[in-house]
Amino acid sequence: MSPRTIVIGDLHGCHDEALELLAKVGATASDRVIFAGDLVDRGPKPRDCVELAMRHEAILGNHEEKHLQQRHRAADRLLPDHLATRQALDATHYDWMAGLPHYIRLPEHNALVVHAGMLPDLPVEKQDPYHLLHAQCIQPPGKKSYWPSKAPEGWTFWTHHWKGPERVIFGHTVFDQPLVTEHAVGIDTGCVYGRSLTAVVLPTWEIVSVPSRQSSRAGKDVARFPIHGDVSVFS
Repeated sequence: MSPRTIVIGDLHGCHDEALELLAKVGATASDRVIFAGDLVDRGPKPRDCVELAMRHEAILGNHEEKHLQQRHRAADRLLPDHLATRQALDATHYDWMAGLPHYIRLPEHNALVVHAGMLPDLPVEKQDPYHLLHAQCIQPPGKKSYWPSKAPEGWTFWTHHWKGPERVIFGHTVFDQPLVTEHAVGIDTGCVYGRSLTAVVLPTWEIVSVPSRQSSRAGKDVARFPIHGDVSVFS
């Protein structure tokens, strides 16, 4: 079998599901495995998730960015969830996170991996890191981004505006099913909220998921917002 590239959505501490997903896709030492950011917080095993990613590849997520920004903040000024992650990590993990890229190009697949999104008509090298880590609903040519639940009327999810040339693989936004369009594939399916962990396998672009082992939280008190075709987000 030719080497593949396997891109996995936000882990958020869901290490057991990550191992199950890698087993389900039949990952071997010749395959390239890339994690799409947000390895930590919320879930039970942030340290294991970071160390798994350290054996493969990853891009920076907004949660890793937050921990780097707060690396020296007093413990009593951290959110309980962030404190739990800090207590699970050591300097080696932080140093590794500090070296993570904001994106990975996959030219052999005409693809890019970013954490959150892109503004249209700009190559990834010229994107604002803020948008790579946070972009959701936008109204080009403006630069502002809103959560779907906060977006003013007329603002739409960035995937409506991005027309390539690369197909962007991303996480960050929790979908009720993988978002698959001509120019974008969203693979955060809310594992830490009791939903599923999803990967896209290149070159076939096969979508593979495993069910979460976490208690279900998403969908009970969190509203769904339709954002692209029949795909909705939790926001």
